[in-house]
Amino acid sequence: MLSYLKNIIRYINIKKQFIDSVVYFGANIDKKSTLGKHSVLFSNVVLQNSTLGDYSYMQSHSVAIDSDIGKFCSIASNITIGLVNHPTHLLSTSPVFYDNTQPLPFFFTDKKYYTDTIPRTIIEADVWIGQGAMIKAGITIGVGAVVGAGAVVTKNIEPYSVVVGVPAKHIKYRFEKELREKLIASQWWMLDEVKLLKLSPDFKNPEIMLEKLNEFGKYKNA
Repeated sequence: MLSYLKNIIRYINIKKQFIDSVVYFGANIDKKSTLGKHSVLFSNVVLQNSTLGDYSYMQSHSVAIDSDIGKFCSIASNITIGLVNHPTHLLSTSPVFYDNTQPLPFFFTDKKYYTDTIPRTIIEADVWIGQGAMIKAGITIGVGAVVGAGAVVTKNIEPYSVVVGVPAKHIKYRFEKELREKLIASQWWMLDEVKLLKLSPDFKNPEIMLEKLNEFGKYKNA
């Protein structure tokens, strides 16, 4: 009962802190993490030392550690972002031999003598990550990329690339090179809500959307 009450209090505090976001009961956000406006965390999501951008969401049982997730990202369920390596040059890979700060019941060391800086994982704007995917720490996934369900990402992913498999491999781009470059240069995801509302009917046709965006004076051909 006491644990349940603590969870309720934590949930209420999170809701008060992020009033412009939707957070479902059971989501766990540490004090180093932030949520953008109109973002959504479904139940049992864990956010540790991470940021979730405006209009992005993470579905149930997904985890982000030491990660920066951009705007308009779609993160499905059971996804892990920021997988950390264990040392392989020591005799054992078990932290009970090298790091007594881990949340384990017993150690063979009274100190932490292996330290490895955990690199930030960067998920740029408008990325879609399918269910069950796993993202290695320190990876950058470019704007508009798609990560297939169950993929294991161990290398950086280019903007608007579609990757699948274990390990994840590029299978195609969503758009031709010229259009990709124009979309990246436009930075449409940085527009305010008023302009996005005006442009949204043309999102079904990226070329027309860019023409309209050019009329706003926010895009110029290279």
